[in-house]
Amino acid sequence: MYENFYGLAEPAFNLTPDPSFLFLNKRSREAIEQILYSIERREGFAVVVGDIGTGKTTLCWALLERLARKEIRTALIQNPMLSEIEILKSILQDLGVRPEETDPDPDNSPHRIFDTEWMRGMTKKQLLDRLNMFLAQRAEEDVFTVLIIDEAQNMSLGLLEQMRLLSNLETAKKKLLQIIFVGQLELDRKLKSPTLRQLNQRISVRFETKPLSREDTERYVRRRIAVAGGAPRLRFGSGTFRALWRHSKGYPRMINLIADRALLGGYLERSGTITPRLVRRAVRTLQGGENSSGFKPGWFRRLVPYAVPALVLIVVVFFMVYQGLTQ
Repeated sequence: MYENFYGLAEPAFNLTPDPSFLFLNKRSREAIEQILYSIERREGFAVVVGDIGTGKTTLCWALLERLARKEIRTALIQNPMLSEIEILKSILQDLGVRPEETDPDPDNSPHRIFDTEWMRGMTKKQLLDRLNMFLAQRAEEDVFTVLIIDEAQNMSLGLLEQMRLLSNLETAKKKLLQIIFVGQLELDRKLKSPTLRQLNQRISVRFETKPLSREDTERYVRRRIAVAGGAPRLRFGSGTFRALWRHSKGYPRMINLIADRALLGGYLERSGTITPRLVRRAVRTLQGGENSSGFKPGWFRRLVPYAVPALVLIVVVFFMVYQGLTQ
């Protein structure tokens, strides 16, 4: 709606994790390097946890992009609320495993979707055997496999234990599979359960995503605007980034929401400068206290209880005046 006004080629603050808008601060870059190191060393599990909206999924996609440059096969499970058999089928499907490995892949791109009819009716053992065969064949080609599980806090304790058993797949010389869990803070508490003691001991990298600092908030916003076309007619007034950081608390998802509404507010006022006032108005809009035109429905709702008595009083006064005039 406001893109043409500011000179943007596309929306800058969508909530979808578009890789082209990737922003990594120093901590996130270090986390990716640590995870890549653990993958190269074939070291156990890696865990990324964080509060909702702190950029876990963004980190996940950044990692996938880095892995795509290497001789590494990846599988991404985004909905792990599955049974033990269902998750095995999902892993086989995302890796592009076929019923017979003599039938080569038509391409080598990750996350292919193949016909899964051949898996119908297979037992857990048969699925595990097929996965083990596939991983061993990839290892012979010097291709390592990494499994990334997003929203891993939703996994049952039994399913998490199965992932530990999956990580035991190996040849005489090397591990065949590395697993990375990505999830909310609840995941870390779940992994410390006595039931998962063996799994917890094998975690070599732990990283918690944190909200952005004020400085990183400004870098984040400017990065997204630059990718979206530069916005030559867009300016930020003094104190705007501090206000944006204070109200969003540095959470990227909230930064996107507030920045989007602030730009809409500037467009409606035909102002190319985003000010702290527009940021505050954007926050009120998101909280339901003000719509994009500046009308504050909260005040109206508070006046409603007084409206009926006031209307009755007006009618009574009018009737009395009318009676006096007609006498």
